[in-house]
Amino acid sequence: MAATLDEVYAPDGSMVGRRVANEYVLVPVGRRGAADLDSLYNLTDAGAFIWEQLDGRASGAEIVARLVGAFEVSTEDAERDYLEFIEELAGLGAVRRTDRRDTI
Repeated sequence: MAATLDEVYAPDGSMVGRRVANEYVLVPVGRRGAADLDSLYNLTDAGAFIWEQLDGRASGAEIVARLVGAFEVSTEDAERDYLEFIEELAGLGAVRRTDRRDTI
């Protein structure tokens, strides 16, 4: 099922984001083990921004609006990039869809 801008996502706890030098990486934790260097993912500045916004309360549309405000990007490009990134994160098992009521 494809992600939509109405949906709300949060990290599922299998990865954490860390800034290392001038890079932002997602590092696997738990059963994957942080020692699995093949599972480190470098994020772009926009990817790191999106990752940090995934709090289980903000919808995709809200995050896209923040992305447009923080970077010089059109709404259409921000929407496409957000949805592609969420799909990639979901494929890695790094995010889960939430119901805002579950996080309040």
